[in-house]
Amino acid sequence: MRDFQVPEGRTLTQRHHGALARMAASRTTGPTIDAQRMPDLRGAVLAMLGALVLLLAQALPGQSASREEARDFLKVTGFDAALESIVMSADNGPAMLGIDDRGFRAVWDVMAARVFRNEQIQTMALDMLSATLTADEMVTARDFYGSELGQRLVEVENASHLADDTGKPEAAAAALSEVVEGRDIARLSALERLISALDDTSDGALAMAEVQARFMIAARNAGVIELSVGDDALRDLIAGQFREMGEQDGLEAGMANAALTYRDFSTEEIDAYAAALEDPAMQRVYELMNAVQYEVMADRFEAAAALLTGAGSGEEL
Repeated sequence: MRDFQVPEGRTLTQRHHGALARMAASRTTGPTIDAQRMPDLRGAVLAMLGALVLLLAQALPGQSASREEARDFLKVTGFDAALESIVMSADNGPAMLGIDDRGFRAVWDVMAARVFRNEQIQTMALDMLSATLTADEMVTARDFYGSELGQRLVEVENASHLADDTGKPEAAAAALSEVVEGRDIARLSALERLISALDDTSDGALAMAEVQARFMIAARNAGVIELSVGDDALRDLIAGQFREMGEQDGLEAGMANAALTYRDFSTEEIDAYAAALEDPAMQRVYELMNAVQYEVMADRFEAAAALLTGAGSGEEL
């Protein structure tokens, strides 16, 4: 059992589930950490953009939500759908390791299917939320997401989380272009305000760097790859590349995704959503969801890598 420590006194206790199997895998040396091949797992989960971040509130004895309250939290916020999208992120495993091999892909798909299971992911999140979610945070989430506007937002965000991403970048770019060409300054400002409010809860580059670094380290420990840099240097390198990607197209890509996801909402409703996200209480809710989501994601990639233990140099898959 490993404790995921977060500042301000909170601890998200998280267990590895399932029996570990051994299977032969090929060894690749020094995977190239190429920004063009690194998956952008941020774009598909607009409402959950974020990082392993500072959680501002300390969960005190007697204040934590019950398991049923945590389950209700998952439903009312749509966080259950965002967590389900972690299952789809498993498809990026080989690219995250820099391995382009059909044999490895076949073995990876089998191993990933054992640990990227929605029921297990939801249970892990419930374990974490029931230990850390406070009554005040539960009320904050329910008050907004239980409203008419909140439920409509959850509906479109759930659809975005679980949709096929094929063609989505082009559709998002077209949605933003329509706003720009229409010279709708108010809507552009509302979209930018929404993205800024989400970004205030997180450091997406740091989060994805941690997910990918933990996966690569686990794969190295399983004998699947070799790394020519230490663990800390690896984290710094990957974080730097994600930050560079974000600087190049982060805000514009975020606004494009928002323009597509919220195309049926009025500008006033988008502004209302941004205002709700800017509230310090809602910021704490999002910080908690960010931490849970990325911890579960990293854990599942680590568990899948562990299933590949036993690889030998030159062995066929």
